[in-house]
Amino acid sequence: GGELDTSKWQRCPEWDRQGGSCVWDDDLSGVDGSGNLVIRAEWDETEKRMRSGAVRTHGLFSAGYGYYEASIKFPYTPGAWGAFWMMAGNVAAEDGSAADGVEIDIIESIGNDWGACNHALHWDGYGAAHKNVGSGELKNHNIYDGEFHTFGLLRSEDGYVFYIDGKETWNVSADKCDPCPEDGYMKLTVESAEWAGAGSAKAIKALPAEMLVDYVRVY
Repeated sequence: GGELDTSKWQRCPEWDRQGGSCVWDDDLSGVDGSGNLVIRAEWDETEKRMRSGAVRTHGLFSAGYGYYEASIKFPYTPGAWGAFWMMAGNVAAEDGSAADGVEIDIIESIGNDWGACNHALHWDGYGAAHKNVGSGELKNHNIYDGEFHTFGLLRSEDGYVFYIDGKETWNVSADKCDPCPEDGYMKLTVESAEWAGAGSAKAIKALPAEMLVDYVRVY
């Protein structure tokens, strides 16, 4: 089809992101008629920042323990990255535990210009109490070859297991992050940040760019 299935997905609010170095734009996400979701990123010369698309299943679909997978083709975007992630439970709760809320970054293409990516978990809000664990830079997975690759997450009472193209790439047990049984919704986004090099000549030259998503499946 040529239209986003709004029974399952909605466009994210047009929020400033990363301190205002980019903004989500409803006009920059859609379906290409060939079975792909397109998340587009463009340079706004007037505002001197990137504009990009973002979609989520908030209020339409959520799930708890299970396996999540997306097939994604990531672009070359210095200073910017695409992501497949979840917001489960109350991420803002500041009680020292991730059991009642956690942001799960199933994949982020941060460092795509040098072949890197990462997985991460964030909890206890985004202020002074914020906590996180991350996989660190993952390389040698060849996910920037212009082809689709699969990115998966297994959520269970034992913790979190992350996968790239069916191979385990990171495992977080309960002693590192309390498993969160709460339902969560999914997000597919592109954003940029000054700390990643947004606004540099190289970053601007790489735009416009598109992240394509073939499918998202939950088991």
